[in-house]
Amino acid sequence: MVVDSSLGDSYDAHEVLLCIHIGILCVQELASDRPTMTDVAFMLSNRQTMLPPPNQPAFIFRQLKYGMDSKSASASGGDGSVFDDTITILHPR
Repeated sequence: MVVDSSLGDSYDAHEVLLCIHIGILCVQELASDRPTMTDVAFMLSNRQTMLPPPNQPAFIFRQLKYGMDSKSASASGGDGSVFDDTITILHPR
């Protein structure tokens, strides 16, 4: 359930979907595809605005493909498990 059950039926489902859609637009992979805060404010205040379809979200799991050594074989679906290694790369925005 997306909406807190304590709200009962006292919310507008269209408004909830609008907020979810705008939230998804705000986490698109490329910063240039994300709306500005001015755009977000406009979209939230104008319910009749046609929102663009979202592209791929920024935070998804992807299969990593590296060289053919034993450590990378697990990350690319080789003999090992995907959970054998942890790769963390931080990129500030």
